[in-house]
Amino acid sequence: MAGYGVDPEALQAAIDKLKGARERVEAIVRRAAKVSPGELTANDTYTNNARQTFQDRATGDKGSLRIAADELNDKLGAKIAAYEATIREYQRNDDTAASDASRVQ
Repeated sequence: MAGYGVDPEALQAAIDKLKGARERVEAIVRRAAKVSPGELTANDTYTNNARQTFQDRATGDKGSLRIAADELNDKLGAKIAAYEATIREYQRNDDTAASDASRVQ
């Protein structure tokens, strides 16, 4: 038979691993929102600017840990959705093939 085969169990195991990775990324996003350079305790202009720079690097809208984690989360979600769609398609095709085989018999 031409084409390719799908191992639903292996694909489900991959989905489960990706979901675990996504949960870890979501935890990173939550932790990144709370990042603050607590050791910068002086209250002068330079220290305040440094504190803000560190905070922006962790949680800002451009190039931050939060943005990188959000992008990774989106990619993981897309991959999970694609794998789940593959499993659904495989199951539909398998069900159709089983139905066709029972009609032939």
